[in-house]
Amino acid sequence: MPVGTAEAILHILRIKSRATVDYLAGALDLPPSEIATALTALARQGLTADSGKPRFGWGITPPGKETAELRITATNGTRELLDRHYATFRGLNDALKQLCADWQQRDQANEGTARLAVRFAARLAPIDDGIQAILAAIVPSAPAFGLYAPRLSRARAKFAAGDDRFLTGILVDSYHNVWFECHECFFLALGRSRQEEEAAR
Repeated sequence: MPVGTAEAILHILRIKSRATVDYLAGALDLPPSEIATALTALARQGLTADSGKPRFGWGITPPGKETAELRITATNGTRELLDRHYATFRGLNDALKQLCADWQQRDQANEGTARLAVRFAARLAPIDDGIQAILAAIVPSAPAFGLYAPRLSRARAKFAAGDDRFLTGILVDSYHNVWFECHECFFLALGRSRQEEEAAR
């Protein structure tokens, strides 16, 4: 398997707990056969486990979780850098949450699908520009975040091209799905939790 594929799979499984072969293939832009081979190799090392149910896919074992977390928390003493950029991320997060809420309540009958897509893609653009700048700044010191920039770019491009699933869809590597994973990665790297952050609001 290519260098980095195993680490990338473990990373996603640590964040999501489980994922199907097709979901991982879409997230990593790799053929499903390559993902299946990598998962099988990881399973032989005791790091992943097949649920045996196609709908649930593969999960991560305790040793796999530990391995993935070591990479996420290995930020080379850049806690201050992550803290600083996370403050900006939270502002973008609020903007994305509002955009997604508005998308869920959109009125296709009055505005039309094509016009809606253009309007929401325009609102997404500055949010994506902001997160791309954050990731470019932190990835050299925190490489576990390296998966997110290309995945967000692909989701943005597919949504802008007219595929509605790639904004908030659940079963594809949508913008919201990838953003949620990136947010969880921040929590792990900073030693925080979503529950603590929500309680502090």
